[in-house]
Amino acid sequence: MVSGMIPVGRPRVSVDFATVLRMRDVEKMGWSRMAGTYREKTGQFISRDTIKRRYLEANAQKTTSTKTP
Repeated sequence: MVSGMIPVGRPRVSVDFATVLRMRDVEKMGWSRMAGTYREKTGQFISRDTIKRRYLEANAQKTTSTKTP
């Protein structure tokens, strides 16, 4: 019998949130262009859907941290 839990699915891709936020908010890039640029800079494959999810996560963290005194 297995005593521990077995992780299911793929591991999460770690992303530099500052870069993702800058590309979207400052440089006004779209999702596909952001993914392509991120691939060129880091050499790490990331899809447009993943970069969109990571941006939304980072943006939510940014707004939560600015509201907390």
